[in-house]
Amino acid sequence: MQRSQMLRSGASRGVPRPVLARATAPASPMAHLLDAGVLPQQQMMQAGKLSSHALTSQYLGRIRSLCSMGARAYPGIEINPDALKIALEMDRERQVHKVRGPLHGIPVVLRDNIATGDRMKTRTQSPQATHASCDSFVAARLRAAGAVIIGKSNMRQWAAVSVPHASASWAGLTILAVDSAADGAIVAPASTCGLVAIKPTGRIAAGQGDEPATAGPMAPSVREAAWLLAALSGERLAESMVLDAAGLHGRRVGVARSLFGLCAGTDAVIGQALLALREQGAELIEMPPAPGPGGIEALLGSHGLDALVGPTCHGVALAPSALPHITVPAGVVGGLPVGLSFIGPAHGDMQLIAMAYAYEQATLHRRTPALPSSITLALRRP
Repeated sequence: MQRSQMLRSGASRGVPRPVLARATAPASPMAHLLDAGVLPQQQMMQAGKLSSHALTSQYLGRIRSLCSMGARAYPGIEINPDALKIALEMDRERQVHKVRGPLHGIPVVLRDNIATGDRMKTRTQSPQATHASCDSFVAARLRAAGAVIIGKSNMRQWAAVSVPHASASWAGLTILAVDSAADGAIVAPASTCGLVAIKPTGRIAAGQGDEPATAGPMAPSVREAAWLLAALSGERLAESMVLDAAGLHGRRVGVARSLFGLCAGTDAVIGQALLALREQGAELIEMPPAPGPGGIEALLGSHGLDALVGPTCHGVALAPSALPHITVPAGVVGGLPVGLSFIGPAHGDMQLIAMAYAYEQATLHRRTPALPSSITLALRRP
């Protein structure tokens, strides 16, 4: 089966999809900076060559330009009317040398089932859409880290089952995004957008009451995803421990062959990824077709594995919610990105991030998507 057919198989259940015209978005002198990543953006702001207000304005302009090309019939994002005001406040703090961390002044998009105590609704497209009286745990953590919550994307846009490529509509509209694992939708859509995503252990970044069971970051790189995860969990991640280019050396990594065989092109890409893992010092162990009693967690323990790897697909996206799971760009098949999944034992998040970072730095497969042509490709492929 062709990969594009598999990805489309869940998209024809009566859910309308945005189809953007083949026109290109208006060019902006700052367009390259919007896709450059958090670190270059922070360096520019630190040097006084960029403000959070200007950066946020540019992302808002990109969103409006793309929406004007054909996505109006399917409103996938609600803009935060206070985004520019928040960005100005972050700029004022920077002027008095108060910088909260690597996310200070950086725009972030949330999934719309994450409550924010502002003028944006929760569950934007649902008949039960409401205005929250206060921030959720996740939103409060992001604000404390200095992030600018620029808007919310609705659930259908993120759900890998019903609209496989819909979140691609917003890949590149901000540099960072936060999704929830309520339906296993963190890693699968990130993979098809060529992004890194982290589904953390259990409730490491969860809220209270009706909040999503787990919230996790989407970002262009493992470093940026780790920064965002640190903000969500309220912890400081030691760079020497997490961002280690030798993070795969001596690690026992199981190969989940049960996830292969669905697409020859994807299998070939992941085959090259396995070679890269071995070159970085990982010991690869072939796994049985089925996890057996106890599931993935028992499999990890019984074979003494540090991680299980395989192509990111809907099946692996639904791995037990207690286990951490990271997807990293591994290449392209038919013009669409493919991700390599790392699944580790509960509370092994830091070690898993180190392995994902080592693979990412050894391969550097991620490419910035050309908007909106990449969206048109994703939505129109036969």
